[in-house]
Amino acid sequence: MVPGAALVEPPELNKATPEDLTVELTTVEKEAMISGKKVLAETYNGSLVGPTLHVVPGQRVTLKLTNKLGTSTNLHFHGMHLSPKGSADNIMLSAKPGRTLTYHLDIPANQAPGTYWYHDHEMCTRDGESMPGMEMSSAPANARCNGTESQIGAGLSGTIIVGDSRESLPPAYRQITAHTLALKDAQISGTSSIVYPDGVLEPASPTVRLVNGQYRPTLNVKAGETQLWRIANEGYAIVYDLQLGGGTFTVVGQDGTPSVAPTRVKHLLVPPGGRFDVLVTAGAPGSTWLRTLHHEAGSPGDGDVYPDTPLMKVNVQQGSGSTGPAATGGPSGMATSPQIAGPLPGSEPDLSGEPIAQSRSVALSDDGGNNFWINGKLFDMKMPTFKKPATLGTVEEWTLTNTSGHDHPFHLHIAPFQVLSVNGVAQPPADYMDTVSVPHKVNGKAGKVVIRIRFTDFTGIWMFHCHITGHEDNGMMGYVNVIAAGSTG
Repeated sequence: MVPGAALVEPPELNKATPEDLTVELTTVEKEAMISGKKVLAETYNGSLVGPTLHVVPGQRVTLKLTNKLGTSTNLHFHGMHLSPKGSADNIMLSAKPGRTLTYHLDIPANQAPGTYWYHDHEMCTRDGESMPGMEMSSAPANARCNGTESQIGAGLSGTIIVGDSRESLPPAYRQITAHTLALKDAQISGTSSIVYPDGVLEPASPTVRLVNGQYRPTLNVKAGETQLWRIANEGYAIVYDLQLGGGTFTVVGQDGTPSVAPTRVKHLLVPPGGRFDVLVTAGAPGSTWLRTLHHEAGSPGDGDVYPDTPLMKVNVQQGSGSTGPAATGGPSGMATSPQIAGPLPGSEPDLSGEPIAQSRSVALSDDGGNNFWINGKLFDMKMPTFKKPATLGTVEEWTLTNTSGHDHPFHLHIAPFQVLSVNGVAQPPADYMDTVSVPHKVNGKAGKVVIRIRFTDFTGIWMFHCHITGHEDNGMMGYVNVIAAGSTG
């Protein structure tokens, strides 16, 4: 692979439009080009980075998924507030090889503008077998059934952009340049393939970190220019700890939710599935790097360890971005990003003072091998994690504990949640998340995160799981039944 080529935006599935629309995705195995190297991948519409889907609140999207793979596949619209039933965000649907599956997505009128993503969420673990407790419908005799880990690892993920988060910013920033940065990684075999028919991946193994499917691309910006970067971790398991040499990130949205208090930070910890909308500002002419720092996702000898790795070179060129000190007398490369006052339109209310309808415990654990449990049980589609359902319109408090030696990124479908505390440390009423990293145990003491969730709009099965997809595929998944007020479930 040859680094240094100009950054290319992911392909567009459609342009943003207020009219209802129909779009088509085709899953197909083909050779994709990674910075000059041909690699066999599983793709959407032939692209290693799936084409970006643009939607606007209140729109109806008809999405036709045609499957030309040798394995069953489906879609999850990660972070979107969509029904888990019927032909919407229903991960029980499955497109068998050679079949077309049609989704009907009614984008809520109050869906927050921001960055989301889509990916395979097939409910099986290995050839011809379902997840523990899950019965799959019949498939052609020669069809495989590869799980989520294998399919995302082979390339099946792409970005969703709702509206335009720049419109929520002060007027000076509404016309700035925006870039989508889809972070993915590839473990390339000796036969130049990232397709894993056996479904085996190792997050700690050597991997190639990619930005928009490119190896260490270059982004050119003008001195003093401020841009919006839509950053999405669209890989199957790996954590990114992002740093921009000489500069800062101003977080204006997290996991699709506009910021209640935009914050300037020096690095971003992005778990699998996590997204950030951030402002960055160039300094004087020069160059620097967006990189992911050394990160240990667990205790020594147990958690995965990721090395410091450069991701994207940023060249700052002389231009008319600004005549201020950042562009003249300041340091070369990137500079301090702007401070933005909040709350931004679309941000969510603080739930810490809300009455709590129920409190629940979610215990994450494993046996050190290939069994990963929630509340001591492998996932069973026939058995909800909790006997008592949740009720629409109520707020619940969940305590997430982790007794394993490595971090687990906890993801909830359908709606985001507010993090109240991490390991007993109270958190500010910051942005809601749909994925939070639950820390590993230390000196025998479990990691703990306390969250609050408001259940709105949709009854049915609300899934939750670890977003290290190998853990999800091997049992660390559950669900809560959500019922209407006054219903007995």
